[in-house]
Amino acid sequence: MSVAHKLFLDLPVQKKLVVILWLFLVVVIGLLGLSYMTIENLSAARAYVGGEGLWSKAQKQAIHDLLCYSISHSERDFEAYQEALLVPLGDKQARLELEKPVPDMSVVRRVLTQGRNNPEDVKGMAAMFRHCRHLNHMSEAISIWSQGDALIEQLQRLGGDLHREISSERPNALRIAEIARQVDVLGDQLTPLEDRFSYALGAGARQAKSLFLLVTFSATAISLIGGLLFTAFILRHMRQTEQRYKHLIDTANDAILVIDAETGIVLEANARSSAFLGRPTREIVGTRAESIILESDHEAYRGMWKAALGGTAVAGRELHLIHSDGSALAVEVNASLTEFEGRKIVQGIFRDIRERKRLEEEVRQTQKMEVVGRLVGGIAHDFNNLLMVILTQIAKVHSLSSQPQILEHAETVRIAAEKAASLTKQLLAFGRRQVLVLQVLDLNELLGEVNEMLSTLPTEQVQLMMAPSSQLLHVKVDPGKIEQVIMNLAVNACDAMPSGGVLKIRTAQVSRPPSEASVTNHSAPFAMVEMTDTGCGMDADTKAHLFEPFFTTKPIGKGTGLGLSTAYGIVKQSGGTIEVDSVPGEGTTFRVYLPIVEQPVSPRKAPKVSSPATTGSETVLLAEDQSSIRTVLREFLESEGYKVLEAQNGNEALEIAKHYTGSIDVLVTDVIMPQLRGIELATRLTEIDPGICVILMSGYSEDALVENRLLSERNMTLIQKPFDPEELALKIRASLNARNCSA
Repeated sequence: MSVAHKLFLDLPVQKKLVVILWLFLVVVIGLLGLSYMTIENLSAARAYVGGEGLWSKAQKQAIHDLLCYSISHSERDFEAYQEALLVPLGDKQARLELEKPVPDMSVVRRVLTQGRNNPEDVKGMAAMFRHCRHLNHMSEAISIWSQGDALIEQLQRLGGDLHREISSERPNALRIAEIARQVDVLGDQLTPLEDRFSYALGAGARQAKSLFLLVTFSATAISLIGGLLFTAFILRHMRQTEQRYKHLIDTANDAILVIDAETGIVLEANARSSAFLGRPTREIVGTRAESIILESDHEAYRGMWKAALGGTAVAGRELHLIHSDGSALAVEVNASLTEFEGRKIVQGIFRDIRERKRLEEEVRQTQKMEVVGRLVGGIAHDFNNLLMVILTQIAKVHSLSSQPQILEHAETVRIAAEKAASLTKQLLAFGRRQVLVLQVLDLNELLGEVNEMLSTLPTEQVQLMMAPSSQLLHVKVDPGKIEQVIMNLAVNACDAMPSGGVLKIRTAQVSRPPSEASVTNHSAPFAMVEMTDTGCGMDADTKAHLFEPFFTTKPIGKGTGLGLSTAYGIVKQSGGTIEVDSVPGEGTTFRVYLPIVEQPVSPRKAPKVSSPATTGSETVLLAEDQSSIRTVLREFLESEGYKVLEAQNGNEALEIAKHYTGSIDVLVTDVIMPQLRGIELATRLTEIDPGICVILMSGYSEDALVENRLLSERNMTLIQKPFDPEELALKIRASLNARNCSA
């Protein structure tokens, strides 16, 4: 392949068209120039042929007049001879001038006109002589012309001799006869030269004609072939463009319809339209576009149609199309008016937005759950403080009263308060405001431990199937909370199978959960716990509200509506996600996804055996913004022998610590306080006295700082509200004993 060919193939289509058009234009201009040259040369050849006739006639006339003069001795005949001789003499002078490198065209024009040639033919005759004199037949004709001119020179000399002899005082008759005889012989010599000149000139003209015809036919053929190739190229390009356009349209992810602007009938439909509407393309084409629009959207469609016909582009409008099965398909419409082949059409692009609307609904649901979570978390925190007051006061009653009836009433109140505390913990789990004690564990091992608890499910007709993964699934979670998630899901599955069924639990490793957008950024794979039951299943409306707090499908008194919302909050707080698939009558599948970590399994902590001794004499700094709780805890700790320094907020506690002259052994502080929070207070005090023990009291944690610091700081201990004062005393004593042992 030549370089030019390769360069041409590499050019864009537009530049290829420009190159071909220029080539075609050059060929056409060449044909026009060649035609002009052919006409000019044929005209010049005709002029030479005519000139040869004039030359021949003039030389014959000159010989005739000269012979007549030899007899008549009349000056009139001699003047006629001289006049006739001007033609060949002019042609001779023209030939001699044209043979010069730079001829004087004024001389050529004058002498050729003297030779009785038409002035309009002079230019062509001169051009043909100069351009073609070296060609075979033209060279031969010029040679014969030169020989003829030599004979004309002899004729001119004989004419002069004859005129001098006749004009002498005593003309010699014999001499005159001899000159006449020589003139007659010269005439006989000129005749064959004329024939040869005419033949050579005719042959040259025929050769030129053949050459010009060949070149003309070749150029015409090239032009014709080029035109055909150009036409074929254009047709091929149009076909490729049409195929490429059709391919782009058919491979588009959106349904595209071309609609006649006058009738509203679909003229074209791409392949996506067929898949989208669930009907063959041939059924879509030829129908009115309005017939595939949901009836309730007809008015909106007419408004879009009117806007498009008015020249206004329709963008981002929502409609519903009708699927062949009768279902409605939510689409986003973009349409514009254009003209094709003299026909006005409307091109509509219909984008499937069902998934987008589903995600938008999920986002709205998530936002709603987030708001509800914050609300219930705040309420639960305040409620925990109230329960704390109730439980501490009940503990006071137990310690001060010995009357059985009072103690019985107090116990009833305590039990109710503990149940309320349990509900509060569930609300905190839903709102993701509880404190997680995180450990790295193998999810398969945890499932094995939960298996014993699952065997005590409330119905014996449920068949439990376990399918743990063969891979290690290390996750960083709070074991107790994840156990709670699994138990809540299992209990719900059993409730969905009152007549019995199969509950299958399996674990596996997956790359990413399907609802990846709802998971925090995490590049590692995920561990999945899948629970599938063969129960009654759920409809779409039930699934939409499934994780909302207090939503339940169970009869009144059979459920709190917090089980699934609690599971949802625990999984989200653990950095994972939970999803559900369910079809009415075909069962339900819950999938929990937790991020896998590249860390070794944490050693499982053995439960600590608390020392029965809770009393002491150390100094305790108590920081609590709730006065009722602060007062009860101060009184209780003082009754246990501790010296208590009381502060109603973090700043006050910090000032007390800075100005206290003695040693503060324990800081007991609430996590959430105005101005200076418990974590910051603990940090500052440990900087002042690294040996101080810290007991953090919390109803919930708003961020990960609490749980991270709790696990990493040596002298920090967490106690969750509400708690029994005895539990606080045990933790204080345990922290002090641990500090003393390490010292």
